[in-house]
Amino acid sequence: MYSRDLNIATLGANEIIIAASDIDSEMCCWDLLSGAVRFRLRPCASSPHAIACVGGCFFAASQVRKAASSSVFYWPWNKSQAETRSFVEPIKPLSSNDDGTYIIGGGRSGAIYLWEVATGRLLRRWAAHFKEVTCLIFSDDGSLIISGSEDGSVKVWSILRLLDDGGNLQHEHPYEHRFHGHTLPVTDVVSGYGGCNAIIISSSDDCTCKVWSLSLGVLLRTISFPDKVAAVALEPGEYAFYAACNDANIYIGALNCGNSTDSIYGKDIIGMLSDHSEAVTCLALSIDGVTLVSGSKDKTVRVWNTITRQVLRILKHDKGPISNILVMKQPSSLGSSWLPNSRSLPPPLHRHITPEVGHPDDGHETNPLVSLQHQYAKSLDGQLFTSSHLIKNQVKELEKRDSLAKVKSEMGKLKSDHSRSLQALKRWKNVYEDLHSFCINELIDSCKETSNEEITTERTVLEEMNKS
Repeated sequence: MYSRDLNIATLGANEIIIAASDIDSEMCCWDLLSGAVRFRLRPCASSPHAIACVGGCFFAASQVRKAASSSVFYWPWNKSQAETRSFVEPIKPLSSNDDGTYIIGGGRSGAIYLWEVATGRLLRRWAAHFKEVTCLIFSDDGSLIISGSEDGSVKVWSILRLLDDGGNLQHEHPYEHRFHGHTLPVTDVVSGYGGCNAIIISSSDDCTCKVWSLSLGVLLRTISFPDKVAAVALEPGEYAFYAACNDANIYIGALNCGNSTDSIYGKDIIGMLSDHSEAVTCLALSIDGVTLVSGSKDKTVRVWNTITRQVLRILKHDKGPISNILVMKQPSSLGSSWLPNSRSLPPPLHRHITPEVGHPDDGHETNPLVSLQHQYAKSLDGQLFTSSHLIKNQVKELEKRDSLAKVKSEMGKLKSDHSRSLQALKRWKNVYEDLHSFCINELIDSCKETSNEEITTERTVLEEMNKS
């Protein structure tokens, strides 16, 4: 067993906690190790699962609004006020893939939206559920989208199929899996490691958590809890998970038991964390999986040691009940203008599907994004994000440069060949002139000899005639 001082001194180094409320207040950031406030982001009022850190570069959060439209705000690390505001269809849950190339949002109508971060383009909107989307995540490898809804279902979507219009027309259903089993709204969903071979855990107001297999597409286990489950967090080793309940307790569910086990807490429940005074609404684990962070309606954030099951620190958020918790590694230059060339944030998200710039398509161009560089590195064109059309422009530029280099190389070769040809021509010309001179001289000499012989013959004839 570790001591409390040792835990505080060794766990959570270089990580931060982000907490937000669903009332009009602010997002607050604390240092996980020291508990010191690092910054506050205003204004922010977000429903559960509605905040995301996009590619480690900036924060995004959908805002709670009663109007027909909602908004998504972007905050840079070094500014307390939102710099980019998008006014889109009413959405609640929001998520981003690890590279920060896509943002997805779940609509109150049951639709899911897929945006390209670099340009703000809406790549696809599709009717995913019959009722409101309540939770939305990417798989660990970014290839799948997993959604939960008020209709009690969990669906799994392939990014490639969503972006392939032709492929979608060939399938009756665009989703990979459709899991039914919950009798009340799904409140949270988490994914394990392994992409399409991972397990996912869904929680619900029906007081159960269900474990599903993505590879088999079947239900593996159902675990019942004493009260409604608002959030879940999966231990990295996948031997257990944490379930936040409305009775203010956090229960530990077993995953690797060969046989079902009974305890004082219930079937397949191996422990409990209890210290909040009101319902626990959200959970997040540190990178090493040893530190658990919980948010509650009692306006506090608690930091737990999962080994000793003790509270390490209590952080207060007096502005309102906690609706969202993120635990993430802090950037190396937190609190300063660390963006390359102080580049502004990406443009606002579009409300409607629009064609890619420079393409005559009808709005269904959904080429995927590709990241050419590390998320903290400067890209070829000085931007943090590289989308498909930006990559195409880069390829064209490289082709132009390559073509120019080839032309210069060919010109050099042609000049060299031309010089050699001129030298060869000069040599042949000299040879020709020598041959011509030789032939003329030979002809003249031959003519001279013939003339001399004729003259000698004529002289001999004349002399003989004179004698006679």
